[in-house]
Amino acid sequence: MIGADSLHAAAEAVRGPFGAFAPSVSHAMTRAEAVEFLERWHEFYLLAGTAAVTLVGLLFVSLSFNLEVLIHDSHAHVLAHARSTLMTFSYLLVVSLGVLVPSMGPQLLGVLILVATGVFGTVHVLSTRRRGPADSKFERGMRRRGRMFVIAYGIAFVASLIMLLSGAPQLLFDLIPVVCMMLGTAMGMSWDLLVEVGKLKAAEQAKESREARK
Repeated sequence: MIGADSLHAAAEAVRGPFGAFAPSVSHAMTRAEAVEFLERWHEFYLLAGTAAVTLVGLLFVSLSFNLEVLIHDSHAHVLAHARSTLMTFSYLLVVSLGVLVPSMGPQLLGVLILVATGVFGTVHVLSTRRRGPADSKFERGMRRRGRMFVIAYGIAFVASLIMLLSGAPQLLFDLIPVVCMMLGTAMGMSWDLLVEVGKLKAAEQAKESREARK
């Protein structure tokens, strides 16, 4: 009991600004109440997961038509940004599936989101280590959006950790800005990727045309 009380106290202490979107967690829920609370979120995460998987499919199809541009060594940074975008959509899908699991308790959900955040966040950081020219408008935009992802992963990590320690399902309110931020940022990155890949392909075709005329 002392250990449990200490964990709960630690969770309340670090909750701080991350609880701005959630109601008070002073009322300890029973497992049945917590499960019922989580079930109320099914429609929200069903929509978020559906949007993520739909956008993943569209991005896959769109990029597949220009795959020869992505796999070129000189465009490795574009491929890295595409991978980061796909990982973000996949992360949202995994989190949504976790919330939709029947009778999922808040602490187990906290573990799932915490692990998913750690894995996908690490992949994102490693993917963005490969960068293009710093003076490129495309690269500058991608770096700004990449920082948004890092902030979102950080909020999700802290919120899921507190959910694990306190067992408070109300921390799902703190994930609302994470889901919205990731979906909006990833959609913007997807558009910029398609435009950039189109420009690169057009430039290569123009180069080949000039060489053919010589």
